[in-house]
Amino acid sequence: MNTQPSETRTLTIWFVAALLATVLLTALIAALGPLLSNVPHLPDRGASWYFWKLPSPTFWSRFTAWGFYALHQASVWLLVALSMRKAEKSRGLSRITIAFFLVNLLFILVHVLQTHLWYDGLAQDVPIWSSQYSVIVMLIIMLVLLNPRRGLILGKKFPLTAGGLAFANRWHGLYISWALVYTYWFHPTEGSIGFVFGFFYMFLLLTQLSLARTKIHYLLPWVTALEFTVGLHGPIIAIQNGYASWPMFAAGFFFMTAFTQQYSFKLPAWGRGAVFAVYGAGVLVMYWFRGYGRLYEILFIPAALYGGAIVLALLLRLAPGRKSAEKAPAAG
Repeated sequence: MNTQPSETRTLTIWFVAALLATVLLTALIAALGPLLSNVPHLPDRGASWYFWKLPSPTFWSRFTAWGFYALHQASVWLLVALSMRKAEKSRGLSRITIAFFLVNLLFILVHVLQTHLWYDGLAQDVPIWSSQYSVIVMLIIMLVLLNPRRGLILGKKFPLTAGGLAFANRWHGLYISWALVYTYWFHPTEGSIGFVFGFFYMFLLLTQLSLARTKIHYLLPWVTALEFTVGLHGPIIAIQNGYASWPMFAAGFFFMTAFTQQYSFKLPAWGRGAVFAVYGAGVLVMYWFRGYGRLYEILFIPAALYGGAIVLALLLRLAPGRKSAEKAPAAG
């Protein structure tokens, strides 16, 4: 008896439910946000300053942030380890997938409650760049994993060894699951627009994590949509914080959309040209206000991501295995 259609349908239902839960959880954080308006915040202390933490942390604010984070991280790592033991991708829903969804849902709600009782996240004790760079490295890993399917830039593939690609495919879940859980617990669940959109994006990424080893996890349009969304999050945060440099974030991340992400799709030549034209027009409009003398800024983010991807790809050459990646398993 062929149960594949039924298995696929069940997985799809859970995926749609996760997307709905993402919207509802984001709305919950936004609705509860005003209740945090009277929380005292840290005064400006220079370049490493992070506003959204207590000026005088307590034992319980630290204990709950680190304690619940540790439980969330350990639970997720256990599930990642269990999923790594599976020899093949799952056609449908597995117990591990269900456990992923339930564990992440539980700790998302726990962090919302923890914020409203004790406020502080991990930001109290670790530098702000640790959260930012954990996500940047995640994006670099995604570029390398997707390189065999769409290329690194303009559809051109960077040469990878099969051993290196297999190593990245096998072990990337441990790093990315850390980056996501760490970043989620780094911030209190504040309800400003920048935070709300950031948590929306975080919940989408946790959905992707929960779908590990399933067909949806490897769907290129879905993965590309996750990459694209960070291009919206970066400028929103910059605008919220009053940074005049927000066009740098928008133009930098959407550079990746035009020069890499669009190659996830089979577009006609006129379609690709339209993407480049829209991107170019957007850059011209944004820097009309920013000043064309700062146009060089649009290369900062692409240089970091492409440079990081090339460095990672070269390091992966040290992994044992075949020298050619032509017959390596598809990444996702």
